[in-house]
Amino acid sequence: MALVWAERIVFFAIGLLLFLAALALLKTSVSVLFFMFVGGPESPIAYASQFLDAVLLVLMIVELAYTVILSLRGSVLQAEPFLIVGLIAVIRRILVITVGEPGQHGANLPSNVQELAILTGVVIVFVGAIVLLRSRPREDPAFDDERGR
Repeated sequence: MALVWAERIVFFAIGLLLFLAALALLKTSVSVLFFMFVGGPESPIAYASQFLDAVLLVLMIVELAYTVILSLRGSVLQAEPFLIVGLIAVIRRILVITVGEPGQHGANLPSNVQELAILTGVVIVFVGAIVLLRSRPREDPAFDDERGR
């Protein structure tokens, strides 16, 4: 029983730290958005890339925190939230590659195309896995919540 409570305390601390990190990244993304509209030393495309990168990282952190909350509710670890975090991470990488500065792509075009092809394959695998997980019946109703997961 003591180990169960210790585990819950650790999960609670991790969840709290994840939400604090997400708030800090949101603050950063707001300042990047401000410079994107007001203008700054970098081009608007660079600010847009930084903004997308920060916002998608916030989404990943919030999804991980959600997974920690699910772990606090029950004792079964679900695979779907981790697949969603992976999917967001892959999409984040695709956007960083495609929205980056125009001058960055010239020298690395073949490797960027190869990386984009591999990342597209990973997106297809992750989406397929999520569809398969959602199509099977749920064993533990404790993990069903208002988000429909």
